[in-house]
Amino acid sequence: MGNRRAAMMDLHFLLQQTVHLGAILYLVGFLFRNQIWLRIFVIAGDLAYVTYYFNISDQPLWGAIFWNVPNVLVNVVMIWQIMKDNHTSNFTEDELKFYSRLGDLPVAEFRKIVRLGAWREAKTETLLTTEGKEVEYLYYILEGEATIERADRRIVVKPGLFIGEVAYLRGRPASATVHIAQGSKYIVWDSDKLRLASEKNINLKLTLSSMLNDDMADKVARSL
Repeated sequence: MGNRRAAMMDLHFLLQQTVHLGAILYLVGFLFRNQIWLRIFVIAGDLAYVTYYFNISDQPLWGAIFWNVPNVLVNVVMIWQIMKDNHTSNFTEDELKFYSRLGDLPVAEFRKIVRLGAWREAKTETLLTTEGKEVEYLYYILEGEATIERADRRIVVKPGLFIGEVAYLRGRPASATVHIAQGSKYIVWDSDKLRLASEKNINLKLTLSSMLNDDMADKVARSL
């Protein structure tokens, strides 16, 4: 009888500690920048709190339990959504080719950038920018050649580059006249809408800036 009572007291003591375990799990979770790990630790903390509220008194604290359970469910759903957004399995062929050329970028932010643009195919030779004139759009050439004319210089470049990135980042007129060949496939963004979206989302802004700066660095390296 005495051993049983001692065991019950030990169990009660351990259950009392679950409230501290819950707080510790919350704190550890907030140390992670990764949203999935953060939410996993928050879920574990909520489950520790539920255990505490269910066992700490003669009657479960249903009010406290009620709000912890939906919190767990919301975080489970969000983890699923984040994992879905971070997967490339449902990319179109063009999106997958575009993404593969950009290096190590967050999939979720890449998706947002692509959704803000529109895919096009040039039916004839198409003018994208005119040297010295304002640029209203940002382009990425996925397939087809582009002809770049600046002053007395004219070069033909292969696909896999942005057009209008300097104008987008620095608000300058076009530094060159650019045509793309018939049949070229490209994605186009309205610069004003893209800026507005990126100002509302710092992660989107950083991802976009990284893409464009890497592209400019690559162009400089090609010209050397």
